Amino acid sequence: MDILSIIAIALTALFAVIGIIAGAVKGFTRVKSWAVELALTGLISIPVSRLIGKINQTAAAVITLGVTVGLLCLFMFLFKLFRYLLNRRIEKRKKLMYYMQYDEIEDNTEQILNAIGTEDKKQYKKLTKKKFKQSGGAWSVVDRIFGSAVLAIKGAAIAGFICVFAIVVLDFTRLPAEGGKLYDMLGGLYSGGTWQFFKNYVFDFVVIAVLAVCIKSGYASGISTALWSLFVIGLVVGSAVLSFSLAFNNPDFVAAAQKFEGSLSEKLSGISGVLETVGLTSLTIAKAILGLVMFILLLVAVILISVFVPKLIDKARDGVVFRNIDGVFGAVVLTLLITALLLVVGAVANSMSGAKFMDVFNNYFDKSGIATYFYNKNLLNSFGLFTDLPTKKWFA
Repeated sequence: MDILSIIAIALTALFAVIGIIAGAVKGFTRVKSWAVELALTGLISIPVSRLIGKINQTAAAVITLGVTVGLLCLFMFLFKLFRYLLNRRIEKRKKLMYYMQYDEIEDNTEQILNAIGTEDKKQYKKLTKKKFKQSGGAWSVVDRIFGSAVLAIKGAAIAGFICVFAIVVLDFTRLPAEGGKLYDMLGGLYSGGTWQFFKNYVFDFVVIAVLAVCIKSGYASGISTALWSLFVIGLVVGSAVLSFSLAFNNPDFVAAAQKFEGSLSEKLSGISGVLETVGLTSLTIAKAILGLVMFILLLVAVILISVFVPKLIDKARDGVVFRNIDGVFGAVVLTLLITALLLVVGAVANSMSGAKFMDVFNNYFDKSGIATYFYNKNLLNSFGLFTDLPTKKWFA
């Protein structure tokens, strides 16, 4: 076994053990389960993609992406629901334990007050150290078991990602390939059956992870936040266009710039030759300064608006109905935008697939189930888009 494989296995095992310990301490209700959601989605969606891969390519791509996004949403919802129900059971059990010990707690409180009244410090310290456990019972055990399992998988996933990233980067350098400087040390890893199997799904899980981030981020921020951000950007651009348009074209502002030109030309007399060389006059600079001042003043107003309006949006999102509708639309829009971006990037990359330096990259999509629809089976390629880009000639 090569040194890289040993390091990868040891690192994955270490992170998994750390996850087991941390999960047992924190419990499932206080940890995030994204690694399990990604793993389950990949284990189901990739085989499904293989099953439907024989039908029409466009239909297969749409169904595969739909199944992947649907499974991600389903597992996110199920784990959130399970976390909520488990937390309610634990809190209910703790409340029951509190009432079961109520008389004892009240008696202890009375004794503490008596100790304070008699200034009995020794008795006071003894009584205040007494603990009344309010355990969640069997539900707490379930919480810790699932917490250990989830964090173990998360730890292994994080370590696996680090190791796979290093392996992929080394593969792209061609150093471990036959004739490379690292072939004797790592050649066996890359030619072995284990890596040849897993390499087909590296980018599948990358795509699944990107889609998961889009869904969660879009839902958390909501469509209202995204639309407001675009509106603020529009206000900034519009303020700049309006300011400089008025400064250069409006007669009143031009007259103000001409008055300002008199004092400005004296200060710029020392670099008049440089200004003539680049085609600038003192009047043009005066107009630009006037436009810049106007833009700064408008920008202050935009900043004030952009500070207060989000607070109103946050208050509106306090309502459960609005928050969920806003979050769903936000998740849908962000996922669609990033999917479209991935399709464009994949199509451009695929236009260079025939180049020699792309051979290693192409091998990662031989049996890919999901990422293949963003690269070698890209929908944009099937419509004839981006197929005639000159990128291959540029990098040949």
